[in-house]
Amino acid sequence: MTRTNSGVRWRHGIPIVIGLAAGIYMLWAAVPRLAAQVAGVEGAFTATRCAEERDSDGDRHWMCEGSFAAGDGSFTIPRVEVDTSFDTRPVGPVTTFALGPSADTAVQPGVLVWLGPGAVGVLSLAFPVWAVGSASRNALARRRSLAGQAG
Repeated sequence: MTRTNSGVRWRHGIPIVIGLAAGIYMLWAAVPRLAAQVAGVEGAFTATRCAEERDSDGDRHWMCEGSFAAGDGSFTIPRVEVDTSFDTRPVGPVTTFALGPSADTAVQPGVLVWLGPGAVGVLSLAFPVWAVGSASRNALARRRSLAGQAG
């Protein structure tokens, strides 16, 4: 079997790269959402423009942009988008979180907003971490075996 110097089989390179890319992308989506819910300011998002989208099952979802007003009155953001979709087009103010007056996105409340992509990100990273760890252990075992034979 053909192996690279690190012990990783060349045919595993593509799944490793895909797993790393998917994991990083999903965590990149999850971490700001979690940060907004934990450290952000709760307020009201008012949609001014929405675009209808359909998922692979044909279900309708709405991606919207509008304004955000902090619930404590400390700031408003005249133009912000919500980084998750709405099941129905919002007709009034919707509770969201923003990380401050310079934020360009607002996040809907709920654990699944960040947990879903976060869990997919962690699971996507599982194979690359396992493959590299396994290859490292195999390379170390081969090195020890060769050192034992030489001695």
